[in-house]
Amino acid sequence: MTPSPNLDWILNELVTTSRARHAVLLSADGLAVAASADVDRNLADTVSAIASGMQSLSRSGAQFVSDTPTPWEQTMVSYHDGFLFVLAAGAGSYLVVSAAKDVDVEGLSFQMAKTIDRLGSGLGVAPREPQTGVG
Repeated sequence: MTPSPNLDWILNELVTTSRARHAVLLSADGLAVAASADVDRNLADTVSAIASGMQSLSRSGAQFVSDTPTPWEQTMVSYHDGFLFVLAAGAGSYLVVSAAKDVDVEGLSFQMAKTIDRLGSGLGVAPREPQTGVG
């Protein structure tokens, strides 16, 4: 999958240096934006739809965590053979990463945060502000 090769290389580095298995960058509406080299288009689309739903459900759980509004940052799901991480990656963008069960979770978390910083804040598009007057 190569819809955005200028971002794919950053995801390839994450997978190579952190022992992650796969990485996909997606938009808030669940569309794949970029993916590591080992992810084909079908897998990227499927994982993007899953991650979009996961982040939406996770945001809904914020009231269970705190009495005051708190922003969602990351969801981690543990499976018998590994982990799935979904992280906020800028306005309207998310990073989803899978890793084997023996991965150093703390080290991978650090690498994912660095990757998000490298992807830059210009990834997403901030919501438009309502216009109050006619220009």
